[in-house]
Amino acid sequence: MMIPLGIMLAGCEDVGMAHRPLEAEMPDRYSVLAPIEAPSRDDIEWWRHFNDPVLDQLVARGLSGNLNAAEARARLREAEADARGANVPLSGNANLGVRAPSNASESGEASVNAQINLAGEAGFRARAARARLEAAEFGTIEAHRIVLSEVAQAYADLRFFQSSRAFRAQDLRSRQRTLRDIETQLGAGAATRLDLLRAQSLLAETRAEIPQLDARIVQTRNRLSTLLGVPVGSLGMDLGYHGQQPVPKGAIDAGVPADLLRARPDIRRAEQLYAAAVSDVGVADAARYPSLNLSGLISAPANGGRGTETLVAGLVVPVFNQPALLAEKDAAAARVEQTYLQWRIAVLQALEEVENAQILLRSARQSVSAAREAVSLNRQSLDLSRELLSSGGNITVLDVLDRERALSSSRTALAQNTRDVAAAFIQLYVGLGRGHPLTMDRMPIDPETTTVSSRDELSVDMLSFH
Repeated sequence: MMIPLGIMLAGCEDVGMAHRPLEAEMPDRYSVLAPIEAPSRDDIEWWRHFNDPVLDQLVARGLSGNLNAAEARARLREAEADARGANVPLSGNANLGVRAPSNASESGEASVNAQINLAGEAGFRARAARARLEAAEFGTIEAHRIVLSEVAQAYADLRFFQSSRAFRAQDLRSRQRTLRDIETQLGAGAATRLDLLRAQSLLAETRAEIPQLDARIVQTRNRLSTLLGVPVGSLGMDLGYHGQQPVPKGAIDAGVPADLLRARPDIRRAEQLYAAAVSDVGVADAARYPSLNLSGLISAPANGGRGTETLVAGLVVPVFNQPALLAEKDAAAARVEQTYLQWRIAVLQALEEVENAQILLRSARQSVSAAREAVSLNRQSLDLSRELLSSGGNITVLDVLDRERALSSSRTALAQNTRDVAAAFIQLYVGLGRGHPLTMDRMPIDPETTTVSSRDELSVDMLSFH
């Protein structure tokens, strides 16, 4: 047995698999080259750019009360417990691992049963548990990132629906006035029955829109309650509309795409899951090698006499189940490939999110300027049309009604574009991975293993987690 055993032990040096460097092709800059410049990179609390105390309060309550974030923290505690319970390498020999449960009796006797995998299975298990613990930590940060996005977006939606409701109320008053003017003109023979019906129809359309907006306002309030982890109707905050939608102030420094690899917690989590999967291959591979079993009895008499120790060592060689163990190793290797691809997907999605948000933010800001101008022009046009109609000018009732519709449409567009600016601003900051506890110096990637080639190809070696 000595020759086969020696051969098997010599093979322990090649247990497991090497870490594949995580590589992703990253552009050296975003396609939106220089639309936004910022005086500072201190964008941790980016929602304060809206200068809205209500939003500040909602974010604070959301980060502390959101149930999804609480669930992520519970998963972190589970990972911490798993890490504590994971096998650790024997002192002085990183290739050996021990599992040694023991039982002690009242008579001073203790039974010992220890298993030492000669290929270092316990060490691989410890590294996998440590990587999953770090993945869980990044998971809690990712949950905070999502909470920030959802709370801020829901607040922007609420103000949009409230603004639209206020515009419909203005439209209602304006169209009631137009209807009264047409009724007066009809009595004087200057308008027709058809003009009256058209004005009544437009007024009815406006009244029909208001209940729908009221419902959307209530639904969005309810959504905020759920995000903050409180029952519907018990939010306890004044969310009344005060005539203004949230508009972000200041500029954004988007940095460079490579920054996402450190700033995005979902990418960092995917890195650690990849590292854990690689260690799992080591666990599965080590199970194919011999283990040394130690069992025995240790006795310590209560009268202080000499104790006795009886230990028996046995070698367990997995021979007949090798095909099943090899299949498990192959399955673990396939899971490594899956986590590697999941990391690449996370990187590509992050790039897409940031690019899309920058483009949307630029276009939405341009649209807001045009919509404001359209509202002003349509308001002036409506006022002039009413003056001409009342003075007997060359204008019809239909022209006035058309101006009514045009003004309403431009107001709706302004509210929508303002919401788009807020949404794009939120998406951009969240996409850049800002606004959560993760900082550049928290569990950083080793800069010596991070390089950007002349082809803008970024390579991250995940060996740094050892």
